[in-house]
Amino acid sequence: MFRIILLSLALLYTSRAAAQSSSGEFTPEKYQLADGAVVLDTNAVDVEPYFATKALIVAQDAGLDIRDAGVAWIQWLMPRQKSDGRFERYCRKGGEEFHACRAADADDSLLALWLQLLYRLAPDSGIPAEWQQSVSKAAKQLSKLRNGRLGIYHVSTRNHVALFMDNVEVYSALRDIAKAQARFGDQNASSATKAQADKLADAIRHVFWDDHNQRYRPSMQKSNPAFYPDVVAQVFPWMEEMPTPDQDPHSAWNNWRSKFAPAWIENKYDPHPWGLVALAALKLGDESTALCWLSHSQSLRYGKNWNVLEEAVFQGLEHSLQTPTTASNGAACWHAMGQL
Repeated sequence: MFRIILLSLALLYTSRAAAQSSSGEFTPEKYQLADGAVVLDTNAVDVEPYFATKALIVAQDAGLDIRDAGVAWIQWLMPRQKSDGRFERYCRKGGEEFHACRAADADDSLLALWLQLLYRLAPDSGIPAEWQQSVSKAAKQLSKLRNGRLGIYHVSTRNHVALFMDNVEVYSALRDIAKAQARFGDQNASSATKAQADKLADAIRHVFWDDHNQRYRPSMQKSNPAFYPDVVAQVFPWMEEMPTPDQDPHSAWNNWRSKFAPAWIENKYDPHPWGLVALAALKLGDESTALCWLSHSQSLRYGKNWNVLEEAVFQGLEHSLQTPTTASNGAACWHAMGQL
């Protein structure tokens, strides 16, 4: 039965999806304005740099070409970078210009993602001259957030909490930066940055791994368990290919899927779709789960809980699976897979 569902989905190509699959380009037309700003949702009144930058990186991870959208975003955000390297969140009313309105939610992850994007989009000759000051400021500010004793990163200079998912994102950025430095021909810098990433992975394991419960703690602070952040956090190392203690990622994913996937697909835990989990599934070779999320999320697209990051995952999965989607019942999909 499930094979029939997959075959039916594969045959239902739409002209939009076929065009996107052939071009392989991330097209955030409902989220990127003419001046390059990437808005959080279709209301187009908020720019959240974390979500915008993460969306571009996720889209590229899924095989989409982000160069045009990414460079336009960089050109919009870079002049708004503060002198100390940090960014803020930006708002507007009506047709007004965007202005800084709130502090960033987490400086550590945003700075890391910004550096990751710049290094990924830099040419083989190295970081362009017009980006170098931004890279320097962001790297300096990020280094200030590292706890020298524990080896992990705090949220900000104002908030000394350390979060597991943020630190995994810093690890991913360092790993990508090392690859870019090797591409630039700077092997010494690449080796040093890779060593930083390896040390951070060890520190993350030491600080956040709960050996008794065989899971990662989402924070250094105690909190009441919830789907987010506790359950979602477990997929981040698999998504970023970070080493995990005494775990085979595929076995760990199968265990996570058997416990949480049906209710996650149906949004029973959380109203947000959490497409990042579907991306992790795809990276672990579980195309069936990714396709279930993709087809179920068709009906959620552009709704109140949809944002540019979910859109990036959606387009990326559609491209990677070479399958356009139609709305389907998530529970029926899981029944067909024998998961319920």
